[in-house]
Amino acid sequence: IWMAEWGKNQEVVKMTSSLALLLRKSISNEREVVTIEEEIDYTKAYLTIQKMRYKDKLEYEIETEPDILQEDTVKLVLQPLVENAIYHGIKYKEGKGLIKIQGFRENGDIVLQVRDDGKGMDRETLEHIFEKHVRDTKSNGVGVQNVHERIRLFYGTGYGLSFESEPDKGTLAVIRLPGRKERTADEQTQN
Repeated sequence: IWMAEWGKNQEVVKMTSSLALLLRKSISNEREVVTIEEEIDYTKAYLTIQKMRYKDKLEYEIETEPDILQEDTVKLVLQPLVENAIYHGIKYKEGKGLIKIQGFRENGDIVLQVRDDGKGMDRETLEHIFEKHVRDTKSNGVGVQNVHERIRLFYGTGYGLSFESEPDKGTLAVIRLPGRKERTADEQTQN
């Protein structure tokens, strides 16, 4: 509304389009599994809104290997990690923060990483990251535990989330998924 009142039409269009995509994907129950490309598009829409909200506070980069984009993932695994990076890391950092999302293949698995250069976590916080917390006003209730459990239920206990963090240096959240569509060398040369 504020942007519309000030005649910032392009920003209004961008924000509304991103919000529409977020709403469609988050309330849709048609599919539990989406492609990594769809998951990244959803996360980009979320980041677009947050970047407009935190203009001078947030930057982001997304780098994914093209051959993983058609791999499958349970939906809504990246966005909650990005949300945590913003609200628990970047928001409290002095100056502008960076969130970097990377996706690549490693030993046949798919690895998605969300790295921030925010305030980080101490060892004790990191050790208890998967414990159930009482819902508070800072959290949307989805949380890392929910994402971790959904991945493990769908793909098995060898998959899920892991974290590395250091106070005042940031946090790295890693999603590990099974790679199912790795192309052979013959298939790659045909394209």
